[in-house]
Amino acid sequence: MEFRIGDQVLLHHTKAKKQWSGKFDPKWDNLFHIHKALGNGAYKLRLEDRILKKVVHGNWLKIYHVKQESSSSIPQLGTQISLIRPENIPRDLEPIIVIET
Repeated sequence: MEFRIGDQVLLHHTKAKKQWSGKFDPKWDNLFHIHKALGNGAYKLRLEDRILKKVVHGNWLKIYHVKQESSSSIPQLGTQISLIRPENIPRDLEPIIVIET
């Protein structure tokens, strides 16, 4: 995969591969920006205002996708919730929650 200058990428944490412990530690480091493409898949990365000295191959990078806001089934604070219990449903069942937005 080729990256463009300004792309947001995650850098693979190579030390995690060599350790026996840390099985559940994150495999990807910080959010970087592509600062410069050097050719043959090599890139210089930028972290905020600092440019890394190390050159990184594109195989150790993956594009960062901004998480889209999804409509959650959890009501937002301040949303009015009312419980409805129709007469034809037995009392031992859970109540039905209706969310009014």
